[in-house]
Amino acid sequence: MVLWKMTYYIDKDKQEEYRKFAQEVSIPYWTSVPGMTEMRAYVQNGSTQLLVEMEFESGEAWGKAWDDPKTKEMSAKFSKYIHGFKWSLWDASPRMPKPIRP
Repeated sequence: MVLWKMTYYIDKDKQEEYRKFAQEVSIPYWTSVPGMTEMRAYVQNGSTQLLVEMEFESGEAWGKAWDDPKTKEMSAKFSKYIHGFKWSLWDASPRMPKPIRP
């Protein structure tokens, strides 16, 4: 399992365009990508900043998704609505390889 974490700001003048893009294009695309198992999004209170997390079955699955020309096309469209994009890729810890839930 790998976790892809992204943070970015939605341009204030493109909120509605971003919402439409996310619902009609981005989310349907990512949920159809082989090996992507979970997607979550969080908003920072009082801000246009988002934290998006996508979990993939493996680093190989993430790599295939990242190298796909459709992903490159999606990224180009996505960049029209956002700024301050940062990302990181996390692997499961050998100290806690599976989630612990109460």
